[in-house]
This record gives sequence, structure tokens and C-alpha cells, in this order.
Amino acid sequence: MAHTTQNATAFDDLTPSAKLVYVLLQRESPLTQSELVERTQLSPRTVRNALGQLDGADLVSKDVCLRDARKRLYSSTASAE
Repeated sequence: MAHTTQNATAFDDLTPSAKLVYVLLQRESPLTQSELVERTQLSPRTVRNALGQLDGADLVSKDVCLRDARKRLYSSTASAE
């Protein structure tokens, strides 16, 4: 239960762009960074920063994209509620 509370607190501290990226990942995981840029209409830098915040809060995981090993696939890892 404490882990859920910790995730909720971490989620509350995120920027609006990070929250948008997180909600999109919950609905459409997994996605690459370029797919996130396309779907959110945010700049690549903003999406990169949002992913960094989400990674720091342990709310996303990243895996190697099998279609292109240079890319990463991002997925939500936990509920922020």
C-alpha cells in the first residue's frame, strides 16, 4: 500500500507534459519516443524530459525495440492512483 501512495505522490510532482505522456503510455503502450512526439504534439526535448521524470519516479519501463535496436519502447509500469 505504501508503494501505491509513493507512486501517487511522485505522479503529483510531475510536470503536465510528463502526466500527458504517462496517460498516453497507459492507453497505448508500448510506444517509442518518436511515436510519443507524434501523438502528443510535444517537442522531442519535452518528451525526452517527460520520460526522464517518469523513469525517475519508476512509472515507466523501457525495452529495446525489436524493429530497430537503436530505439527504445516505453511502457507504463504502475498505477499512479
